[in-house]
Amino acid sequence: MGVDDSLSQAVGVFVTRRPHGFLHLDPDGLERAFGAAAVGLRPLLEAMVSEMMALPFQGDDLVAGTRAAEAVMSERHPELRPEAIAALGFYYSYTWR
Repeated sequence: MGVDDSLSQAVGVFVTRRPHGFLHLDPDGLERAFGAAAVGLRPLLEAMVSEMMALPFQGDDLVAGTRAAEAVMSERHPELRPEAIAALGFYYSYTWR
């Protein structure tokens, strides 16, 4: 399976700090950016976020734990660009603080 640029971009739109400055999931931003396609993307993105958040924390600190979770998600989702994995990792890290 190759890289899915649209899905990777959708992750970055859905997991965002815009416009509020704090990290959150933005289904409205997803709809604005992807229109009718957001209906199909949203369940995929919510499932990915849930999948990542269900990973057990591994590591001695927040950075190591986040990198371990990113590695798992990267292996499970080779269709995602590194930037999308990093966005998921940022959310993972943010919620573990």
